[in-house]
Amino acid sequence: MVQANFSKVSEFLEKSVENKKVPGVVAGVTTSEKLIYKEAFGYAHYDQKIRMMENTIFDLASLTKVVSTLPSILQLLDEGLLDLDDPIYYYLNSFETNHSDVTIKHLLTHTSGFQPGIEFHLQKVDKKDAIEVIAQIIDRKQVGEVVIYSDLNYILLGAIVERIIDQSIDFYTKKSLFKPLGMENTTFNPPEKDKKRIAATEFMESIQDYQWGKVHDENTYQFGGVSGHAGLFSTLEDLAIYARMLLNDGQYKGKQILTPQSIKLSTQSFTSQLNLNRGLGWELYSSPSFSGQFLQDGFGHTGFTGTSIWISKICGYAVIILTNRVHFGRDNNIGRLRRITHNLIAKSMEQFHIENGDTKCLR
Repeated sequence: MVQANFSKVSEFLEKSVENKKVPGVVAGVTTSEKLIYKEAFGYAHYDQKIRMMENTIFDLASLTKVVSTLPSILQLLDEGLLDLDDPIYYYLNSFETNHSDVTIKHLLTHTSGFQPGIEFHLQKVDKKDAIEVIAQIIDRKQVGEVVIYSDLNYILLGAIVERIIDQSIDFYTKKSLFKPLGMENTTFNPPEKDKKRIAATEFMESIQDYQWGKVHDENTYQFGGVSGHAGLFSTLEDLAIYARMLLNDGQYKGKQILTPQSIKLSTQSFTSQLNLNRGLGWELYSSPSFSGQFLQDGFGHTGFTGTSIWISKICGYAVIILTNRVHFGRDNNIGRLRRITHNLIAKSMEQFHIENGDTKCLR
């Protein structure tokens, strides 16, 4: 079999680091069988000149939503412990008064009408009290009216998972997801001993230093490092395992982690008539704003720290891009870097498929 050539991808990412578009990046491509490309560039900590490695651990930020919270919800759905049309007040009683029309599906698809976020960390509000603050919101948009990407949705979904299983979501995902998949470097609140393997994030005035080894998201930090919307740390290798499980209809090494039905459900459009195209958790292709011009199918998600994953079921591969872009400040936009990387990988994979006589995803 002819091997895929990713030399142009490597050249572009190397040049991006040289031009200080990002401090560092680890990128990879996995098929349903194995990683066929992985490479690291630049620095995990720019000031200390700690090199980025292929096994560098990243703060995933909002990838937590689709790597921890979403699969937890889907597993509970598979087990008959919840229904997507359940009103959330079934699990969080205080939501019946103001939000009786909001369902689990509305939270998953960001159609609940809740605002994007609340700065709980400024008021030193813990996670339990944050749930009650959300319950008291009265100026929410109508459900199903518009897609408003909101951390509040996934803070609530994390709380619902914890209410159903009667334990913290970090323990649940480790037992039901990460351990069965062999994702050994995926965790909330990574141990101090792993600090020098972790990509440092933003310089924080509050500590007069870079946030390093602790979660970047201020609300999650306030919540003790664990939330449904952020807090997860992982590596390229571990995320590739997760992507392969999805590409193989929920199976990994003979274990059925998710059912094919729940994966198919999560990647179908629930908002095609609205302003953004969303599945359950996942962003679906609707424009090249994230996926690029050549990856015109599939589903994915980004993380604020500079992480992303895009999965093409039709073509049978996933692209993982991990950066610590906020190390240079949170206004450092890497949208162009993602799009060009995706475009170059898509062209490499197209040539790979042509040379191997595989026409399943050729345009």
